Amino acid sequence: MKHKWLHNRKTARLIIFCNGWGMDEHPVRFLQSEQYDVLMFYDYSSLVSDIDLQQLFIDYKDVTLVSWSMGVWAGQQLFAARKDVFTIAIAINGTLCPIDDQYGIPEKTVYATLRNFDEKGRLKFYYRMFRDRELRADFIRQQPRRSVADQKKELAALLETAVCRGEEEPLYTTAIVAGRDLIMPTKNQLQFWQEKQVKRVDGSHFLFYSYDSWDELIRKAEG
Repeated sequence: MKHKWLHNRKTARLIIFCNGWGMDEHPVRFLQSEQYDVLMFYDYSSLVSDIDLQQLFIDYKDVTLVSWSMGVWAGQQLFAARKDVFTIAIAINGTLCPIDDQYGIPEKTVYATLRNFDEKGRLKFYYRMFRDRELRADFIRQQPRRSVADQKKELAALLETAVCRGEEEPLYTTAIVAGRDLIMPTKNQLQFWQEKQVKRVDGSHFLFYSYDSWDELIRKAEG
């Protein structure tokens, strides 16, 4: 697992961001932050981190978890034992059963994605993250700078490790679910989360263009 600081001005408030499969910092670099430092985790080929999380949390008085897509599962694995650290924990278009016919992405879809993943297959996956053509074009301009082989390696690892954790108590306090998610089917997300946790919004799988800043994302999730 890799990490990267997206914002690090030594504020008193921290966002831990667990990104989705195949991602890096480039698609979310446009998001500003006034009140928060933002530390991103990505590449779940392994969940071993080279950062001292215990020391990290000591340095902040307020810590928020934001996880997206496959990062929702990863965040649960990384932080379930530390759930009391977080003021709020937000799951965006993801569940604790990320590869699952009922609660996540259907298994045959993930295997087909892995089997057909090349430059053309990657572009097809990116297209399916959006229904809006202009937003899709924006993402392609800001797409991850990872190689096809690297992304494929991560997906193969996730097929081995990302087993359903539906029996676990989620650390997430809010689940944001897009109404037109073609990657992590909206219906499956709604079947997983308790109704009281769900905040339904318009949009597709990559929701971050709905916000101008991390601060706005947190405000809307809390509101």
